[in-house]
Amino acid sequence: MAATQPDATHSESRRDFLRLAALAGALAPGAAGRAWAQETPKKGGTLRVGFYVEAATMDPHLSGSKIDRQIYHNIYEPLVVLDANLGIKPGLAESWQQPEPKTLIFKLRRGVKFHDGTDFNAEAVKWNFNRMKTEPKSVRKGETASIDTVDVVDAYTVRLNLKRPDAALLATLTDRAGMMVSPKTAQERGAELERNAKGAGTGPFVFVEWVKDDHLLIRRNDAYWNKQGGPYLEQIRYRPIPDDTVKLQSLQAGEIHVMDYVAPRDVAAVKADKNVVVLDVPSLADFAYQLNHTKPPFDNKALRQAVAHSLDLEQIVKGVWLNVGVPANGPIPPTSWAYDRSIPFMKRDLAKVKAKLAEGGKPGGFTFTVTTNNIPINIQEAEVMQAQLAEAGITMKIKLVDSATLLSDGNSKNYEMVSYQWSGRPDPDGNTYQFYRTTPGTSLNWSGISNPQIDALLDKSRELSSQAERKRLFSQLVRILQDELPMIFIVHPIEPKAFSPRVQGYDPIPDGMMRFKDVWLK
Repeated sequence: MAATQPDATHSESRRDFLRLAALAGALAPGAAGRAWAQETPKKGGTLRVGFYVEAATMDPHLSGSKIDRQIYHNIYEPLVVLDANLGIKPGLAESWQQPEPKTLIFKLRRGVKFHDGTDFNAEAVKWNFNRMKTEPKSVRKGETASIDTVDVVDAYTVRLNLKRPDAALLATLTDRAGMMVSPKTAQERGAELERNAKGAGTGPFVFVEWVKDDHLLIRRNDAYWNKQGGPYLEQIRYRPIPDDTVKLQSLQAGEIHVMDYVAPRDVAAVKADKNVVVLDVPSLADFAYQLNHTKPPFDNKALRQAVAHSLDLEQIVKGVWLNVGVPANGPIPPTSWAYDRSIPFMKRDLAKVKAKLAEGGKPGGFTFTVTTNNIPINIQEAEVMQAQLAEAGITMKIKLVDSATLLSDGNSKNYEMVSYQWSGRPDPDGNTYQFYRTTPGTSLNWSGISNPQIDALLDKSRELSSQAERKRLFSQLVRILQDELPMIFIVHPIEPKAFSPRVQGYDPIPDGMMRFKDVWLK
């Protein structure tokens, strides 16, 4: 596909997006940090958090849900962590070195214990990486694919031996692939770990209970290793509130203190409310629909292209998302250094749809089913797409499911088209490799795409250390993805989060994950 300049609307949207990114950067840990740090923090209280859907699993090695991650960052900890500028800082590893491109050595913190009382050490790290790579249900295989073997050098030194250089690995290890689970608890509990993470983490809060469809409770870890700052809160109570209106009313009434996401239709009203603090986080996210290449109708490339060219992304972003985000040209968001503004997003073109339907052997159109989350904005988006496709002669049926079913259907390829809201990763590899690389076993390549050219680009992007060279490869990748369509890319959202003024000390990280270690209630 030829590279052309995006139209004015896209450029303006992107400028707004990056202006908000700069604003979020200014608020972290500057203006917002100062506004939320006037008084001495006090211990105690239960922070009540409203989510739009329930968590899916408490096992980070099996998780594909953004909601899970929001909880994990408070009970589990990764080897390395992100700062407010997406820089990589020490976590459970106090330092690291890379003597040559295929060797990564971590020096681990001493004196850290899992919540079950066992020691965090090099043996635990080795066990975690082996589990991520070999557990049949592991969703971390793609992220850890470059790791060949793990050596215990001594009790607090671990060496990762890589199959090939991996420029993205450190950034990948700031999230679930770097999170350490207690070997003792995981082995004793088995599959039950998915519902009960008691004892499993090292973080500032310990898992207490999960009552399905009601709440998930975590409590302050009084034995937490890091004595700087918090944890201050006594408890954090997460509650799924799928109805955006009910969730907003709960925040305004003081029943919850935090909303992880303000629906686009509510943003203006919430910002006008003096009793609510709103923080815009221009995210790393990629909201799209995966197409199943392994069975009809989307094993037919021309039919995939017919669907893509039936959709009017600007209308979807304006009408559904109320411009709280920008149309996506691929999986890499405008906040990333690898974003290529010269590649336009795919445009609606009904003449091209007609030609592609004929090429695909369905000149009279065809019918397919989309599987999507049973939450208001997903339903609204699906209905808008359904209408656009109908105008192009394509019938789309809508199947509504909960998030656990959606993940299960995706992993088992039990779908034709499925919504996928990826919260994004600090390195573009995290938005691409595990979705499009041909990999055996379970990964996030739900589409089943297997393309040697894509594989070569993804592998090469991990071998290079130069950002400029990697960016060129990712641009080539985006153009191929627009042609092959393992996904139809819709929007890169801005993620407004809303807080009660009682919430103090929150420091936003642009990955959108809510870390509450230093938060306290006024």
